[in-house]
Amino acid sequence: MFAIIQSEFLKMRHTFSMKLIILAPLVTLLLGYLLSGSYVQLSTYNWWYFMILPLVVSLCSASMIAREKKSEMQNIVFLPIRFDKIWLGKTAALVILLFVTNLFLWIATTVVGMAASVTVSPLDGLIGCMLLFLTYLWQIPVIMQLACFMGYMKTVFVSLAVNTILSAVCAEKEWFLFVPYAIPARVVCPFFKMHVNGIPLEDGSALLSVGYVLPAVIVSLMFALAVSWGSSKLFSRGGWAHE
Repeated sequence: MFAIIQSEFLKMRHTFSMKLIILAPLVTLLLGYLLSGSYVQLSTYNWWYFMILPLVVSLCSASMIAREKKSEMQNIVFLPIRFDKIWLGKTAALVILLFVTNLFLWIATTVVGMAASVTVSPLDGLIGCMLLFLTYLWQIPVIMQLACFMGYMKTVFVSLAVNTILSAVCAEKEWFLFVPYAIPARVVCPFFKMHVNGIPLEDGSALLSVGYVLPAVIVSLMFALAVSWGSSKLFSRGGWAHE
């Protein structure tokens, strides 16, 4: 598996996806500063989980499959490796990139926040970014599988639209656990201390409760395991041959 992951990173070495992992957090930070000045942290975190991170995950995951489809999967079909292992290796490589980009966003936002106005403590920021990492894991195999069937641009558009709409509409509902797309925006509320629309939470708000965070993470991780296993089996049976 390590060799497969290493191979995937070599394929991505000079791609836009690798640049995006660092570029996206920096752009988000700049956007947060331009829009909010000394309150750069709140604005940066809000734009990150509401718009930029879904876009990064969609672009990187869809391009992983798009590159293979350009060569008609010749880089895969001739390998003496089971297709499901290749799929899981691709997923693992993207998981690592998802972790790195969230960690880099936290570091950059924390440093800039100290120079401006610390509205989110370093610990809360780290917890929030790691929760985003955990609750976005399931989207990687889903987006890759969509790219197999729908192609690159359609997949990115659909994924971004569904993320944005469902997180905005469902994240603050009591039944948000039934909508996986709404979970990331909800679980960070107690740590970033803001509504999904970026408005700071009121004292005593129910959204400040951390009681639902662990159940939400468990739901997301179970869903991630299920879709990773299911998509790997579908891929091994030729699920990549449709568009």
